[in-house]
Amino acid sequence: MPAAPDSADLVVEKFELEDANVFCARLIGINRVKDSLGNAERLSQRVVREGRDAIILDYSQCKLEHKLEEFVKVGEVFARHMPVHVRMSYVYGPSNMMHAVYMTKMLHKAGFKARAFDNWGDAERFARGND
Repeated sequence: MPAAPDSADLVVEKFELEDANVFCARLIGINRVKDSLGNAERLSQRVVREGRDAIILDYSQCKLEHKLEEFVKVGEVFARHMPVHVRMSYVYGPSNMMHAVYMTKMLHKAGFKARAFDNWGDAERFARGND
């Protein structure tokens, strides 16, 4: 899992699930609104370019510095650029559970199969379509 610093306070580990067309990103550190907006657009472009079926975004080791209203803008980026067939799993930690629930609810209303989970195993099962 190669980790690449996206900003001074945020590391994003990028990898894919074995035997699945699922891209994964694990965010570690402090995530700011500007990071999220740029990452959402780049991730959407990557998913389109690679023809992915699903993504897992693991925020369980991440501190989000967004207000919920600011997080809406990130969801809007996904809704505009992410193909609607892509299943989206969010793994949350105690400090960002409401963000994950809010995001998945918003994406669900936009037609996406999106869910928030408190553990990796359930998020992976959903991403693989085994829900």
